Amino acid sequence: MIDYRNRRAILNDEGYPQKTSTYAEYLVQTALKILNTERFRYVLYGEEVGVERSEWSSWENVEIKRDMEEALTAHMEIVRAEVKSIERDGQEMYLKIAITGLAGIVELEEAVSL
Repeated sequence: MIDYRNRRAILNDEGYPQKTSTYAEYLVQTALKILNTERFRYVLYGEEVGVERSEWSSWENVEIKRDMEEALTAHMEIVRAEVKSIERDGQEMYLKIAITGLAGIVELEEAVSL
């Protein structure tokens, strides 16, 4: 698992990278990877992975919502994504997103930097 706020792997007691243990954790990690990846920046991911975060500061919330939902549902595991709320506070955005995967549902609440 990755701690996207601190940009480092989460390690277990033995010092190895921790793996997700539930489907909900897997969906959250997948969504966070997508939301923290700038689209078109990494050749490895191609143009389907990521969002246009560098543009968000000048966008309206409705445009950011559309960008997030399109990026999340482009992943083969995510069937539906609905951004429930976006609250801006300076350079932080507090998000609440309902994600429906092939085998379960999770609600993601996260703060991301603009």
